[in-house]
Amino acid sequence: MTLYASGDNTDYTELNHYSDRGFEIAIHSISHTVIDTGEKIQIEALGQRENIINFSNITKDKIHGWRSPYLQTAGDVQIEVLQNNNFTYDVSFPYTRKKMTDLNPWPFTLDYGWTLPCEIQPCPTEKHPGFWAVPVNAMRDYGDWGACGFLDSCVNKPLTVNQTYTYIMDNFRSHYHGNRAPFGIHMHATWFTKPEHIEAMDRAIQDFLGYDDVFIVNINQTVEWMKRPTELKFINRFKAWSCSPQADSIITFRFILIFILVVCGVGFYVKLMSSVFG
Repeated sequence: MTLYASGDNTDYTELNHYSDRGFEIAIHSISHTVIDTGEKIQIEALGQRENIINFSNITKDKIHGWRSPYLQTAGDVQIEVLQNNNFTYDVSFPYTRKKMTDLNPWPFTLDYGWTLPCEIQPCPTEKHPGFWAVPVNAMRDYGDWGACGFLDSCVNKPLTVNQTYTYIMDNFRSHYHGNRAPFGIHMHATWFTKPEHIEAMDRAIQDFLGYDDVFIVNINQTVEWMKRPTELKFINRFKAWSCSPQADSIITFRFILIFILVVCGVGFYVKLMSSVFG
């Protein structure tokens, strides 16, 4: 799981606890306002990274990614600032498919700019070799009537536990039985304030764990696998996916809720390994 931390009301001690337990911490700005110039991205991305380094025990080498507030970017200059300051990826560019059976893009490097349709201008058009873009692939809503940029942004919202569970699993299966692009569930913390959402997500996660070729990983781990594709039979040796056990690593879901309400968003990637690697 990846937590996107902004500067407003973040408890950095708790942020450090989550980092210790394997959560990836990424940057989501200081002010959570529209950041549309190179000067703003310099201040907001580097400033919040310094906040995390200074106020928690999270080191610079553990901070790899950026997400723009409202997915509004500064285009090419944003990528230049991020790449020049040792960020690995940006997860700010949305992609919307027209129906459930359409395919979603995999993460890719901006060697030739953003080559997909630009849904929120501006998008990078220049070459940024080696810098990763992780598309924010929109989900399809319950019933496949329309797109949901985030899990919690549907117009046609599921109303019950079963509907919410079906909504998540239908999208998952479209990835699993499609081109197996990583299935990203992008959400804001307030989505978890409804008990039916918690129950539905818990059921979905239990289903994910029932597959022997599905792994719940963070975004940086997804990018690391993209850099070094590893066959399923060797995945236990893949260092980027290794876990370091913590003496007090048990975290209840209730505790997670208390924490994520002070960050701007939560996203996690379900890494789908193609059957060719089995």
